[in-house]
Order: sequence, then structure tokens, then C-alpha cells
Amino acid sequence: MSRVLLTDIDPEALQEAVEAEVGAAIPWADSEDPDLREVDVWFCAGPPPGRILTLPNLRWIHSGWAGVEGWFRRPEWRDGVPLTRTVADFPERMAEYVFAYLLAQELGLVRAIRQMEDRAWSRWVPGTIRGRSMLVVGYGAIGRAIAVRGRAFGLAVSGVRRGPVSAGEAAEGVHDASRLLDLLEEADVVVNVLPHTRETESFWEGSRFERMREGSVFVSISRGATVDEGALLDAIRKGRPERAILDVVREEPLPADHPLRGHDEIWITPHVAGTGTAAGLACDFAANWARYAAGQPLLHLVDRARGY
Repeated sequence: MSRVLLTDIDPEALQEAVEAEVGAAIPWADSEDPDLREVDVWFCAGPPPGRILTLPNLRWIHSGWAGVEGWFRRPEWRDGVPLTRTVADFPERMAEYVFAYLLAQELGLVRAIRQMEDRAWSRWVPGTIRGRSMLVVGYGAIGRAIAVRGRAFGLAVSGVRRGPVSAGEAAEGVHDASRLLDLLEEADVVVNVLPHTRETESFWEGSRFERMREGSVFVSISRGATVDEGALLDAIRKGRPERAILDVVREEPLPADHPLRGHDEIWITPHVAGTGTAAGLACDFAANWARYAAGQPLLHLVDRARGY
């Protein structure tokens, strides 16, 4: 009989959400149990625990995070044990984040808030994102959600992805990585959705920022380690890009005296774009739990060779 180990900050609430989604009780295991030999499924909803777990009969790990780079250092993820990641409503949430902050800047939200605080009345002409061009780098599920909303706002959206591009994707303006530098020169907004792998470490460095259009905006919502932050600061000073919206940084929490702080051109949020909810986590796990019980292929498998 299967037993499921759930590790999370609030495991009881998530257990209830999963069972409500499944419509049946789940045979949970207690992480404090010294003997976890019966555990064959590990639902790691939060960050993996500091200690290594002895799970000799483990057959499947489900991560509650979209990013999985930390698992490559975990011995529990061994050959023959599939690792799946959570997608849930991350694409919708992260797409909403991108346009919320782009629109906030274009419409003058900060100016409006300051006027309300000062009880002032001084009109201005808001900007618009309609008619702009957007490049999404890392065109997976999240990238597609951003592109759909971008087109709805009237932007010309193109994308770059690793690997082969299908005919349908090509029709949507998606290209392989060989076109990146040319596309950077044409984009008013560049959105970084790259996973963190060996190949993408400090991917966004000086030579790529130099190819960006003067006055452009760089939005980073995936992994902070994909950005060379010193190169970004230099690029901001040169106006290529002119502004940055960063939800992820290398060092989190970001120190108050960090060089990225204190610039009007750089907006920083504390890694909130893709915040997981109990409902979303439960939905994804429940879908794969049904597949696991039926012996069917699991969804959202992590490719060890690719790194995501």
C-alpha cells in the first residue's frame, strides 16, 4: 500500500486540500517518524528539509515549486525515481504580475498614490503598452500565458525557446535560441522566464544587455541566478535597458544596502510573482496521484539532462 510523505510549513492544511481534491483519504506518513521505509511517494511542497531522508522504497517525488535546481544536490532523487514539478496556476499568476507592474509604470501608479497621500490634484497623460513589442525568453507554459495576455493588450509578442520549435509555435512568433540577439534589438519589453541551469547561469550579461533597445524594460520573474546583477546595473546606467522589474534576485532576502537598491529605474518585489497556494498545489498533486495509482505517465516530469 502506498504511503505519502508530505513536507511543508503547514502540512495539515495542505493534506486537507489534497484529500478534498482527490475525494478520498490519503495514507499520509509523518515526517518525524524514524522509520520511513513504507513511504513510496514524497510530496515536498516547500523547500526540501535540511537533513537527508532515508526513503529506500521511494518511487516518486513531487515538488511544490516550479524551479527544481535544488533537487540536483539531493540524493533522494536517484535514478529510477521520477521528479515532477508544480505548474498549478503559476502561469496565470506570473503573467498577471508582468502586466500589473508594466501597467503600473506606464499609467503612473506611483504618481497617483503620492497625489492621494498629498491630497493633490495635478493631471497627466498616462502612457500605454499598446503597440509595443515584447520578447519572452523561456517560452514554456509561463511564457505562453504571458504571450496570450500580451497580445490581448495589443503588444506584438515574440518568444525564444530552447530546442525545436513546432509549426504552431512558429506561427505565434516563437523562435529558437539562434535568433535571440536579433530579437533583443527589436523588443520594447524583455521578459526573463529562464530556468536556472548550468547553461543559464548569468545568462543575462553585458553583451546581451547591449543588444537591447534603448529605453526598453527588462522583467525578470524566474530565477535570480540567471542575471549578472553588476552587468544589469551598468546596462541601466547606459539606458539598455532603461528600467528593470525584478521579482527574483541572487540573494534572497535582498539586503537593504544591496547595490540594486535605491534606483528609481529598478523596481524590486520579494519573489511573489509565482507564489503557490494550497488549492493550486493540491490540484497538481491530485492529478498526478491519480495517474500514479493507475500506472499512467506522470505530468510535468523534470528532465535531469536539461535541468528543468
